[in-house]
Amino acid sequence: MGTVAALGISLLAFGLGCVNFARARRLDKRDLFLRMHESLLEPGVVAGRRALYAIRSADDARRLVHDEEKLTGVYRALATFDVLALYVDNKWIDEETVLEEWGNSLRRSIEPSRAFIDARYESIQWHSWPHFQDLAAKAAARG
Repeated sequence: MGTVAALGISLLAFGLGCVNFARARRLDKRDLFLRMHESLLEPGVVAGRRALYAIRSADDARRLVHDEEKLTGVYRALATFDVLALYVDNKWIDEETVLEEWGNSLRRSIEPSRAFIDARYESIQWHSWPHFQDLAAKAAARG
């Protein structure tokens, strides 16, 4: 009888451990999302997104790359989006939550970011924030 009781207690402890692990993982994802959300709302990143959204043509993009403050802001906004998307790719943040909250911003960034990348890196080979581009494409597909 003692062995059965010990086994029952062990199984109960294991079950509680699994529940606590799942809960902690969910809370960690939430906390990381909130930190990224706050990062995307920092004034410099917001200004960078606004400057990015203002790009309507290749000429706009070429002018922007000569404005150091706007250039830095756009670069920072795209880099922050790329980190957010990296976290989604690694499942450290829930994709659905990100697309619900940031999908519109990601969609709005697609064309201006292409013009920015082309203008900024026309003479050199450069990465193009691939995680951001993949997540933005998913946001665009959702409409």
